[in-house]
Amino acid sequence: MSGANKYDMETTQYLIIGNSASGLAAAGAIRSEDKKGRITILTEEEQVNYSKPLITYYLAGKVDLEKTGFKDRDFYTSNNISLLTGTRVISIDVEGSHVVTGGGKKIKFGKLLIASGGKPVIPKIKMTGFSHKKRQGCSLMDSSNYSSIKGVFTLTTLEDAMKVRDYIEKNEIGSATILGGGLIGLKSAEAFLELGIKINIVELADRILAATFDSRASSIIENAIEARGSSIHKDNTIDEIFIRSGRISGYRLRDGIEKNCRLLIIAVGVNPDLSFIDKGLIRAGRGIKVDGRMQTSAPNIYASGDVIEGPDILLGQNRNIAIWPLAVGQGNVAGSNMAGREAHYQGGYFMNSVEILGIPSISMGMTNVDVDDGSSVEVKTEFRPERNQYKKIVIRDNRVIGIIMIGNIERAGIYSGLIKNRIDLSGMKENIFREDFGIIHLPSDYKKHLVVGEGIEV
Repeated sequence: MSGANKYDMETTQYLIIGNSASGLAAAGAIRSEDKKGRITILTEEEQVNYSKPLITYYLAGKVDLEKTGFKDRDFYTSNNISLLTGTRVISIDVEGSHVVTGGGKKIKFGKLLIASGGKPVIPKIKMTGFSHKKRQGCSLMDSSNYSSIKGVFTLTTLEDAMKVRDYIEKNEIGSATILGGGLIGLKSAEAFLELGIKINIVELADRILAATFDSRASSIIENAIEARGSSIHKDNTIDEIFIRSGRISGYRLRDGIEKNCRLLIIAVGVNPDLSFIDKGLIRAGRGIKVDGRMQTSAPNIYASGDVIEGPDILLGQNRNIAIWPLAVGQGNVAGSNMAGREAHYQGGYFMNSVEILGIPSISMGMTNVDVDDGSSVEVKTEFRPERNQYKKIVIRDNRVIGIIMIGNIERAGIYSGLIKNRIDLSGMKENIFREDFGIIHLPSDYKKHLVVGEGIEV
């Protein structure tokens, strides 16, 4: 693409920006309805495709590189899909129905899907250089220059993992610092601990995984990490990093503590990639706004996956929920509608899963809800510290709206079904913590639905 003439114009019936879960789900849905229409997929990455949940498993050496893909090359050829890797879209001409790539190429479309995913957030941090143990001038590290500092990485793509793995091997890294104790930070921690690398987690909140865990759930994981000789700095952040000969050599925390550091992972969050979107032509807030058909405010342009704001069925409002299963569902809906078959997205809710040092955990829905006097919210908990097990169920109006499971995650699918299908718990709340809690305890109408309907996967 880099050698393309800037006046070249290709034409495709269906153009998809993004080659991950949502984009490929959409391509499959399109081809199910339209066997002949040309489909073109653009991705700025060089890999054919890969499963994002496997990024840290590859880093830890649990999965080989060739096993990270979730669609093989035959998917593209058998579905007559043209895949252009290493191709970054820089703008969309809504009126002219075409996109412009970084190589200056124009691609005209009949229908466009934006499934560009997200980009890691890079905070601005004071950066101080040293020469012969003397401080030099200060500057700022930000999104424009962080990747030029040796030893500083993000970990949201397979290419990131490949770079980190290579850096560890070449520099004999024995410890690493992770800025951010959310899901990406904890998945990174999981990989480093598997490699025998001690970690320092720096988290601005008062606990790790603060968005979905309560203090008791967080403490189980925190204690396990610290028991392995690693450390967690909560209510803290990095105020300054030290650079020697183009490499990170250490940092200073907000509380004044200074530490040596040769590997820093920035994991403070991910934002929808809207860099090529004109918000005056395609409505967007934190993410692109879509309707139930996944259509944007612009004609013939759809969006799905981590780049959108979709309906949260528990909060009753639209927000960005960047998780793989929802991205797949949204892509299916978008692709169906692009090809002419009416489909509607019903919404979803947040969930995550991470395993640290052999302790599995799952959180779903609304897990940090304040319970006030007179509120319709009930919180039920069960804590077994000797087993590193904790379960928390949040109930509102007699229906489950959130759950945390640490240590023992059996029957997580059943609890997920209770949330998704808004099952009335009347007459069964007393059984919800039973070790043998299962389908037999569910309402008869719901059990019938599980046997004959789509809920059988729980």
